[in-house]
This record gives sequence, structure tokens and C-alpha cells, in this order.
Amino acid sequence: MDVLQKLKHVYVRDLDHQITKLVQLAQLQLQYYKSIDTYENQLSHEATVQRITELKMKRSVRMLRLTHEMLSYMKDSEAYEKLF
Repeated sequence: MDVLQKLKHVYVRDLDHQITKLVQLAQLQLQYYKSIDTYENQLSHEATVQRITELKMKRSVRMLRLTHEMLSYMKDSEAYEKLF
């Protein structure tokens, strides 16, 4: 493979793998939550969905090749810490 072609590719397989596993977990948690309706089960499901969203954002940042400097306006936010 040409060096330039390699540089064009962005490695996100690790995030895709994590996202896939967490989506499966979220589906199982939702089924469990529907069968046993408790606040703790709801919190677990919501936390998993939130983590999936964070990983998808991280994947997007990686795919767009955004740097710390490009997102410097976010430095004081909680989301910035989770992205890098």
C-alpha cells in the first residue's frame, strides 16, 4: 500500500469494537430494565447510552482529525476532557 494511502486512513477499529459491545450491552440492559423496572437498572442503561455517545463523538473527532488546538474553545468543558 502506498504511504499516502496509509496516511489517509484513520484507525477507529478500537472504538468501533467498543461501541458495538456497548450497544449490545445497552440492548440487554433495556430488556432487563423493562422486565424488572427499578431506578438502578434505568441508571445503568442511561450510563451505557451516554458512554456510547461519548465514544461516537471521540470516533468523529478522530475521523475528522481534529486536534487539541482546533477544539481549544472547548477547553473548559467536561466534553473536552472526555475527547482527549
